[in-house]
Amino acid sequence: MPATRVTIASNAKQSQKAPLLIPASATTDPAAASSIREFVFKAAQSKLRLKKPTRIYVSPTGQELLTEEDWKNNIKDDVILLISAGEEYVGAKKGSSSHVDANPDCPVEVLASKAPVESLSVTQLTTTAHTLPGIVYAVGQPDLHPGTKFPIGAVFASRKWIHPPLIGSDIGCGMAWYKTTLPRSQVDGDKGRKVAEKLRGLEGAWRTQAQREVWLRNHDGSCSAGEQWDSALGTIGAGNHFAEIQVVEKSSLVEDNELGLRQDDVILLVHSGSRGYGGSILRKYTTDSHTSFEEGSPEATEYMKEHDKACQWAQANRDLIALRFLACLEPGNENWQLGSSTAEDTDDVDVATVEQTKKTLGKRKVVDIWHNNVERVDWPPASPSSTKEEEDSLSTLADATTKLTFNDDTLQQEYVYIHRKGAAPTYNPNTQLPLHLLPLPGSRGTPTLILKPTFSASTSWGLLNALSLAHGAGRAMSRAKALSSLSQKYKGQNILEPRAADVEGTWVICDEKDLVFEEAPDAYKDVEAVGQDLVDAGVASIVGWCRARVSYKVRNEAR
Repeated sequence: MPATRVTIASNAKQSQKAPLLIPASATTDPAAASSIREFVFKAAQSKLRLKKPTRIYVSPTGQELLTEEDWKNNIKDDVILLISAGEEYVGAKKGSSSHVDANPDCPVEVLASKAPVESLSVTQLTTTAHTLPGIVYAVGQPDLHPGTKFPIGAVFASRKWIHPPLIGSDIGCGMAWYKTTLPRSQVDGDKGRKVAEKLRGLEGAWRTQAQREVWLRNHDGSCSAGEQWDSALGTIGAGNHFAEIQVVEKSSLVEDNELGLRQDDVILLVHSGSRGYGGSILRKYTTDSHTSFEEGSPEATEYMKEHDKACQWAQANRDLIALRFLACLEPGNENWQLGSSTAEDTDDVDVATVEQTKKTLGKRKVVDIWHNNVERVDWPPASPSSTKEEEDSLSTLADATTKLTFNDDTLQQEYVYIHRKGAAPTYNPNTQLPLHLLPLPGSRGTPTLILKPTFSASTSWGLLNALSLAHGAGRAMSRAKALSSLSQKYKGQNILEPRAADVEGTWVICDEKDLVFEEAPDAYKDVEAVGQDLVDAGVASIVGWCRARVSYKVRNEAR
């Protein structure tokens, strides 16, 4: 029996391909050592330079070859096999007709030139924009990088359709900055070690469920998710979540209120989300074959109710994390007593004390943003005035943006649902006014840039970037690659402490060994390149930067 002539190609970069002759001796049983599957994997490693191929699809159907029957039915002359390193099939699967509301001509913008962007993430961005129903615009921020199926660092504007998987499982994940009263002299250099040692009692459940429910009350009622999920309230979580004590090294912001960031301020940056609660919502409403809801459907209505609740929960979580940290950092401040790990737990809840604590904490909060969420906004964004005469009367862009809102009744606007997965908003969703600043963190060893969103006619008042900015530097390598390569690179080195005499170095608290390498600075893109891409696109200005003195990931309290 003659050999079978096929073409193998990279699933992520399908222009990268090579011919292959499969010998007749290779078996269709994928479990056999002499299987066609193993033969194709070895060929992909040598011909396509794929390090760890794990999945094989047939082009153009997108069928994955899993069983012996699959291999028997599909291996024939001239078939194209797409080899994957674990990612989902890239492309529209044939066999299920494209959705009537899909937009194959949807415009896609990638705001990156200096920051490197993997081709797989661009393919994911484009495929999503062209195949999901209702998408009218898609933007890849400079921190764009591949996700399991959908990209991270991406924004999708959708008309009349809601797509929960685009937001992902950590609904409401975001970042918040809080001011502290510490002088930088108490955190610079070796003083950072002493501050790091103070950060105890920050793991595990905060107080009782009754007290957690009081904390989760807000002007809209309660965002309690029940004890199963509320027990994680006030905790950072795993992965890329963190809390950092930072010093403002430079700031050109001139603010009239106490919430501006000034040089030498010591601030707390909290990055966390809805913990397990958001994931439970995604699982409840979606399956592999059911991922999109039409506006007005019962599913869309119920999902959005729980989505909004998870966003409020995540915001309350960041506030409680900040309270627990402030109780460690400012132990003599009675306002933070509720955050103390030594305070007595009791179900006797003083509602007034909780409300006063939240109010006082609010005065310390500089900004709080969600970067995994969906919200309805008027579209396209309106200029700050609707007549040329009024526009001419605005002497500066600063004047314009103070008058800029995104719900101008004088302009004929429709609306879209902005889906953000790892992207920061440029406006306050409560006031519809532009944010005066927001963080762009790099990694635990690189600066956090202070961004100020900018709006102009050249960017169509925020349309270019879909009213969004990058939320961080973005990963330069996968977690698996970071763990395997960086654990070898830094073998025998302590990368949790700054170099000797490094006054601006970072003390890292991370008691999970794998996470140390998965989240190492080398695993991330250059944050300054990401920030400069935003500046070059005309969507933001860099008005300062901070550097972490202590970066907290996770602590084994038994230490």
